[in-house]
Amino acid sequence: MILVVGATGYIGRYFCVEMIKRGVEVLALGRSRKVQHFFENNNVPFQYFDLNNRECFDNLPVNDIEAIVDLSACLAELETPIDQFFQINTVGVAKVLEYARINKIKKVVVCSSHKVYNDVNKEILSESDSISFTGPHSPYIISKIAAENFVSYYNKDFGMNAIALRLTGVHGYGEILGHLNSDGTYKKSTFEIFFEKALEGEDIEVWGNQNIKRDHIYIKDVVDALYAAVISKNAKGIFNIASGVGFSQYDEAVALANVFNPEYKKSTIVCRPELAGLSRGYIYDISKAKRELNWCPQFISLIDMLSDYRKEWISKKYHNYHYIKEEDRPASL
Repeated sequence: MILVVGATGYIGRYFCVEMIKRGVEVLALGRSRKVQHFFENNNVPFQYFDLNNRECFDNLPVNDIEAIVDLSACLAELETPIDQFFQINTVGVAKVLEYARINKIKKVVVCSSHKVYNDVNKEILSESDSISFTGPHSPYIISKIAAENFVSYYNKDFGMNAIALRLTGVHGYGEILGHLNSDGTYKKSTFEIFFEKALEGEDIEVWGNQNIKRDHIYIKDVVDALYAAVISKNAKGIFNIASGVGFSQYDEAVALANVFNPEYKKSTIVCRPELAGLSRGYIYDISKAKRELNWCPQFISLIDMLSDYRKEWISKKYHNYHYIKEEDRPASL
């Protein structure tokens, strides 16, 4: 069995449902009663679990546990007090690792972030590159770095095979890509703005230098990477999880128009290089994950990614559970 901590989140719901489809036994753990009904409807066993409640750990099963996947997180995209980043992203990971150690569960998989590289200016970034960061997401990044250090500590001192996956920007239906404030106000991301323009067949403006490209990964490739990490017997440490391919915002706009334009109206993509756009690009070396986890992304074409995204968007199965004011809610959700 795989224990999935933070299963009620975006990645957790996709992961648990896919594992059930594959015949893999999972126990979804989380606090959201709203999402509990989602698991019931998809035949996923669910148990209430709060990282800050000792009794919740005491109530967990301890026999025949193959691995723990910890997806609990306070996200940079949500307005969050700094102490909560560390309470969940860092101390929460330490608690899960300690529970695993006590119960002789050697495999723990946690999610870290590509944002640890956000001040590194290289064409292709690998796990051997030093951590460097700046900007408003720094408290979140520091909490994730500290979690990675706990992974290293438990691997070195206690002989565990714990893994931290540094995920690049995850695309997929149901994810928040902009910034959500605690009062429900929401600032849309560029992708979400492009998405809405494409739906209406309106012109899409892309700003800045279109030689700058960014690496994104599709949610279903993340699910595959998580499972590959679980079943890898001896792999441990830090792995980049990305597509390994970069796309400009122009590329994204063209692909969105191709997939989401109505038949009767087609978007024109207008380049505005004189306006400020992306300041830096990033593409990740994923050779370590390919080699040691035997994992390879399947959705490396924007058209393939967005075509599957469209199917999920139409079905609304993995809809977002966060409160967003209706006037601010992006059409992509």
